[in-house]
Amino acid sequence: MLELYTLINSKIESFINAFVDHYPTDQEGAAKIYPYAEINFPNSIPNNSFSDNDSLTIDIWDNKDTDIRDIEGLTDMIHKAVNKTQYNDSVMNVSIYRDNPYRLKIPDPEIKIQRRQLRYRVKVYYK
Repeated sequence: MLELYTLINSKIESFINAFVDHYPTDQEGAAKIYPYAEINFPNSIPNNSFSDNDSLTIDIWDNKDTDIRDIEGLTDMIHKAVNKTQYNDSVMNVSIYRDNPYRLKIPDPEIKIQRRQLRYRVKVYYK
């Protein structure tokens, strides 16, 4: 599973800070640095003895209040970088495709925070 996190992070780290599961708790008290993304694999289902079907969610957070241009642009860039990924190395073969629904606008309790979520299906064949 670590290889999958590394793969996803390598696809998006050039244009947004990405964290696994949640924003680092060792930075509590300090102001969060926006925008950022959170990478999660909430579910993994064995497909057969050689492969798994994983759910991938990428949450994108920004604090631009009512200006949606930045978060929508970042969401588009992440989707273009991740969707239809085909990856093959000595450990695994990975295919990533959008799930349905694949793009969600999620309200945040703090009114100035904007959040988007992208959802994907990841099929992993282990060698």
